[in-house]
Amino acid sequence: MTELIGITGGIGSGKSFYARKMAEEGFPVYNSDLAAKRLAEEDPEVRRKISALLGEGAYKEGHYQTAYVAAKVFDPENGPALLKELNAILHPAVKADLLRWKEAHKQENKLYVESALLFESGLNELCDQVVCVTAPEDVCIARVMARDGVTEEAVRARMATQMNDAERQKRSDIVYNNYE
Repeated sequence: MTELIGITGGIGSGKSFYARKMAEEGFPVYNSDLAAKRLAEEDPEVRRKISALLGEGAYKEGHYQTAYVAAKVFDPENGPALLKELNAILHPAVKADLLRWKEAHKQENKLYVESALLFESGLNELCDQVVCVTAPEDVCIARVMARDGVTEEAVRARMATQMNDAERQKRSDIVYNNYE
Protein backbone atom coordinates (compact mmCIF):
# COMPACT_ATOMS: atom_id res chain seq x y z
CA MET A 1 0.00 0.00 0.00
CA THR A 2 1.19 3.51 -0.84
CA GLU A 3 1.96 5.72 2.13
CA LEU A 4 1.10 9.42 1.76
CA ILE A 5 3.06 11.81 3.95
CA GLY A 6 2.00 15.42 4.35
CA ILE A 7 4.54 18.22 4.59
CA THR A 8 3.21 21.40 6.16
CA GLY A 9 4.44 24.52 7.93
CA GLY A 10 3.96 28.24 7.99
CA ILE A 11 4.99 30.60 5.23
CA GLY A 12 8.79 30.74 4.98
CA SER A 13 9.32 27.74 7.25
CA GLY A 14 11.10 25.69 4.61
CA LYS A 15 8.38 23.30 3.43
CA SER A 16 9.68 23.51 -0.13
CA PHE A 17 13.24 22.88 1.08
CA TYR A 18 12.08 19.70 2.83
CA ALA A 19 9.98 18.65 -0.17
CA ARG A 20 12.98 19.14 -2.50
CA LYS A 21 15.05 16.90 -0.21
CA MET A 22 12.41 14.17 -0.52
CA ALA A 23 12.26 14.60 -4.31
CA GLU A 24 16.07 14.39 -4.50
CA GLU A 25 15.81 11.07 -2.65
CA GLY A 26 13.53 9.86 -5.45
CA PHE A 27 10.10 10.24 -3.84
CA PRO A 28 7.25 11.78 -5.85
CA VAL A 29 6.08 15.08 -4.31
CA TYR A 30 2.75 16.78 -4.99
CA ASN A 31 2.90 20.55 -4.47
CA SER A 32 -0.58 21.76 -3.55
CA ASP A 33 0.23 25.45 -4.16
CA LEU A 34 1.37 24.73 -7.71
CA ALA A 35 -1.63 22.47 -8.22
CA ALA A 36 -4.00 25.22 -7.04
CA LYS A 37 -2.43 27.68 -9.50
CA ARG A 38 -2.61 25.11 -12.30
CA LEU A 39 -6.25 24.36 -11.53
CA ALA A 40 -7.03 28.10 -11.37
CA GLU A 41 -5.53 28.38 -14.86
CA GLU A 42 -6.83 25.21 -16.49
CA ASP A 43 -10.02 23.99 -14.82
CA PRO A 44 -13.02 25.74 -16.46
CA GLU A 45 -15.28 25.34 -13.42
CA VAL A 46 -12.62 26.69 -11.03
CA ARG A 47 -11.99 29.63 -13.40
CA ARG A 48 -15.70 30.42 -13.61
CA LYS A 49 -16.13 30.38 -9.83
CA ILE A 50 -13.02 32.51 -9.19
CA SER A 51 -14.11 35.08 -11.78
CA ALA A 52 -17.57 35.23 -10.22
CA LEU A 53 -16.04 35.72 -6.76
CA LEU A 54 -13.22 38.17 -7.50
CA GLY A 55 -14.21 39.80 -10.78
CA GLU A 56 -12.68 39.85 -14.20
CA GLY A 57 -9.36 41.15 -12.82
CA ALA A 58 -8.62 37.64 -11.53
CA TYR A 59 -7.74 36.74 -15.13
CA LYS A 60 -5.90 38.84 -17.68
CA GLU A 61 -5.62 37.58 -21.23
CA GLY A 62 -6.75 34.21 -19.91
CA HIS A 63 -4.08 33.93 -17.21
CA TYR A 64 -4.62 33.80 -13.45
CA GLN A 65 -3.44 37.01 -11.81
CA THR A 66 -1.84 35.92 -8.53
CA ALA A 67 -0.91 39.46 -7.43
CA TYR A 68 -4.46 40.73 -8.04
CA VAL A 69 -5.99 37.80 -6.17
CA ALA A 70 -3.53 38.16 -3.26
CA ALA A 71 -4.32 41.89 -2.98
CA LYS A 72 -8.01 41.05 -2.74
CA VAL A 73 -7.86 38.13 -0.31
CA PHE A 74 -5.20 39.62 2.00
CA ASP A 75 -6.93 43.01 2.21
CA PRO A 76 -7.58 43.63 5.92
CA GLU A 77 -11.18 44.80 5.40
CA ASN A 78 -12.81 42.34 2.98
CA GLY A 79 -10.00 39.83 2.55
CA PRO A 80 -10.85 37.25 5.20
CA ALA A 81 -14.32 36.56 3.78
CA LEU A 82 -12.99 36.45 0.21
CA LEU A 83 -10.13 34.15 1.23
CA LYS A 84 -12.58 31.78 2.88
CA GLU A 85 -14.69 31.68 -0.30
CA LEU A 86 -11.63 31.27 -2.53
CA ASN A 87 -10.43 28.37 -0.38
CA ALA A 88 -13.90 26.81 -0.63
CA ILE A 89 -13.37 26.78 -4.42
CA LEU A 90 -9.74 25.66 -4.50
CA HIS A 91 -9.48 23.16 -1.63
CA PRO A 92 -11.97 20.61 -3.02
CA ALA A 93 -10.43 20.92 -6.50
CA VAL A 94 -6.92 20.34 -5.12
CA LYS A 95 -8.11 17.42 -2.99
CA ALA A 96 -9.67 15.73 -6.04
CA ASP A 97 -6.52 16.40 -8.07
CA LEU A 98 -4.32 14.93 -5.30
CA LEU A 99 -6.43 11.77 -5.26
CA ARG A 100 -5.99 11.42 -9.05
CA TRP A 101 -2.23 11.99 -8.65
CA LYS A 102 -2.02 9.43 -5.85
CA GLU A 103 -3.85 6.86 -8.00
CA ALA A 104 -1.45 7.54 -10.88
CA HIS A 105 1.48 6.86 -8.49
CA LYS A 106 0.00 3.84 -6.70
CA GLN A 107 3.02 1.72 -7.64
CA GLU A 108 5.19 3.86 -5.35
CA ASN A 109 5.74 2.93 -1.70
CA LYS A 110 5.89 6.47 -0.40
CA LEU A 111 4.47 9.75 -1.69
CA TYR A 112 4.63 13.26 -0.27
CA VAL A 113 2.20 16.18 -0.46
CA GLU A 114 3.46 19.69 0.34
CA SER A 115 0.79 22.07 1.60
CA ALA A 116 0.88 25.17 3.80
CA LEU A 117 -2.83 24.63 4.48
CA LEU A 118 -2.73 20.87 4.93
CA PHE A 119 -5.01 20.90 7.98
CA GLU A 120 -7.19 23.81 6.87
CA SER A 121 -7.86 22.16 3.49
CA GLY A 122 -8.53 18.71 4.91
CA LEU A 123 -5.67 17.15 2.94
CA ASN A 124 -4.29 15.80 6.22
CA GLU A 125 -7.23 13.36 6.23
CA LEU A 126 -5.64 11.64 3.21
CA CYS A 127 -2.21 11.38 4.88
CA ASP A 128 -0.75 8.50 6.84
CA GLN A 129 1.70 10.86 8.58
CA VAL A 130 2.29 14.61 8.75
CA VAL A 131 5.64 16.38 8.97
CA CYS A 132 5.55 19.96 10.26
CA VAL A 133 8.48 22.09 9.09
CA THR A 134 9.17 24.96 11.45
CA ALA A 135 11.59 27.86 11.87
CA PRO A 136 11.70 30.97 14.08
CA GLU A 137 9.22 33.66 13.02
CA ASP A 138 11.92 36.25 12.27
CA VAL A 139 13.69 33.75 10.00
CA CYS A 140 10.43 32.96 8.18
CA ILE A 141 9.67 36.64 7.67
CA ALA A 142 13.17 37.36 6.34
CA ARG A 143 12.97 34.40 3.94
CA VAL A 144 9.62 35.48 2.49
CA MET A 145 10.65 39.13 2.19
CA ALA A 146 13.79 38.09 0.27
CA ARG A 147 11.99 35.48 -1.85
CA ASP A 148 8.89 37.50 -2.75
CA GLY A 149 10.18 41.06 -2.52
CA VAL A 150 7.37 42.03 -0.12
CA THR A 151 7.24 44.02 3.08
CA GLU A 152 7.23 42.60 6.59
CA GLU A 153 3.65 43.83 6.92
CA ALA A 154 2.61 41.82 3.85
CA VAL A 155 4.26 38.68 5.24
CA ARG A 156 2.58 39.14 8.61
CA ALA A 157 -0.79 39.58 6.86
CA ARG A 158 -0.32 36.20 5.17
CA MET A 159 0.85 34.61 8.42
CA ALA A 160 -2.29 35.84 10.14
CA THR A 161 -4.42 33.78 7.76
CA GLN A 162 -2.62 30.53 8.58
CA MET A 163 -2.89 28.16 11.52
CA ASN A 164 -0.45 29.09 14.27
CA ASP A 165 2.74 27.08 14.46
CA ALA A 166 2.06 25.58 17.90
CA GLU A 167 -1.29 24.15 16.75
CA ARG A 168 0.24 22.86 13.51
CA GLN A 169 3.03 21.11 15.46
CA LYS A 170 0.55 19.63 17.93
CA ARG A 171 -1.44 18.06 15.09
CA SER A 172 1.64 16.69 13.28
CA ASP A 173 3.44 13.39 13.77
CA ILE A 174 6.95 14.75 13.17
CA VAL A 175 8.39 18.24 13.67
CA TYR A 176 11.38 19.20 11.51
CA ASN A 177 13.27 22.29 12.69
CA ASN A 178 14.60 24.04 9.58
CA TYR A 179 17.15 26.70 10.35
CA GLU A 180 18.99 26.41 7.00
